Amino acid sequence: MKRLLLICDAFPPAFAPRMGNLCKFLSGFETTVVTTDAVNGQKWMVDLPPNIVVRRFSLASKCGAVNLLYKFVNYAFSLDDRRLYAKASRALAGQKFDAVLCASFYIFPLLCGREMARKLQIPLVVDLRDIVEQYAKPVGFQKVACALKMRWLNRWRRNRLLQFADAVTTVSPWHVAELQKHHPRVQLIYNGFDAAEFSPKTVKTDKFAITYTGRLLGGAYQNPNLFFEAMRELCEDARFRENVRVRWFVDADSEKRIVSLVQQFGLDDCTEMNPLVSAKDVPNILNASSVILVLTEKSTANGPHGVMTTKFFEALGVEKPVLCVRSDEACLAEVIRQTNAGVAATNVEEVKRFILEKYSEWQRFGFTHQSVNQHEKAKFSRQMQAKQFERLLLSLIL
Repeated sequence: MKRLLLICDAFPPAFAPRMGNLCKFLSGFETTVVTTDAVNGQKWMVDLPPNIVVRRFSLASKCGAVNLLYKFVNYAFSLDDRRLYAKASRALAGQKFDAVLCASFYIFPLLCGREMARKLQIPLVVDLRDIVEQYAKPVGFQKVACALKMRWLNRWRRNRLLQFADAVTTVSPWHVAELQKHHPRVQLIYNGFDAAEFSPKTVKTDKFAITYTGRLLGGAYQNPNLFFEAMRELCEDARFRENVRVRWFVDADSEKRIVSLVQQFGLDDCTEMNPLVSAKDVPNILNASSVILVLTEKSTANGPHGVMTTKFFEALGVEKPVLCVRSDEACLAEVIRQTNAGVAATNVEEVKRFILEKYSEWQRFGFTHQSVNQHEKAKFSRQMQAKQFERLLLSLIL
């Protein structure tokens, strides 16, 4: 059996479903994970197979003024990367591996991954789930000047490190096109859903439930106004208003923004606020929904690019109707079309028409089901993505 060294910025129980699911379904490899001990925000649990060894290394810095100095030095000299490499190389001394897979949000721990692959003289695959180019550009002169310098530096560092990779993987066609400017071998491996967890179940409900799970990232990335305007108009029908519930499962900061919009559009009586739930509870919540709300924004020159939210893939897994607002008119909208997962709406009338269509289905049956394209759906399972990673790694090893 081949041996894989996986170096990543986050790993379960931290919310890191891409690498957690890869380890869960990757066959043909004994995997050793190198990561930090930090677990921030939402936790995500996964049952890992016995051939997975997880080595966590603390990179915690001092507090107060020393912490500020550390942050500056870390940013200037990639100190966390260097510390992680030093600790991991000592801890794994004498062990042999066949390949390094380094997974990153942004840039950490790419330097560590490069150094480990170079030391062991084995192939390096870099997985980038987020890149600086995908984010909306800042506004305001001082913010722009500072942020553009940081964006340029991070992009320069990343592209320099990519020169040492034997292959690069990423999450959307837009990301592939962008990274191919800097590396000749970039492969698309989407995010997706665990087919064992996110499977369709028939759950009859006494209310027509429109559900959103997760966080709100702000107007540059998510624009819910089309949805709220459509709901205000639909709720002029007293019968519809009585039967519908918009259920939000969100963190405290997101709740404040949602409550403000709910009050602005007069939807208090048909809105249900709930705290953020653990990942293991999401499949049951989605299966007990009539429509799954996915919030996005149009992809523009200065806006977000290539954002393929996991929320969409999870809704696809349970085969519930997806209402994507506002359509990105790009990668996500195209996948929604290909899979027949729902609608990516560009105006209020599209939103209203879709909701009423699904509302009529719920009235007839007590539940809804989206007849997705099964062939297309299969491409987005975590099991399929593990096979893609395995084929790529083996092609570099053999």
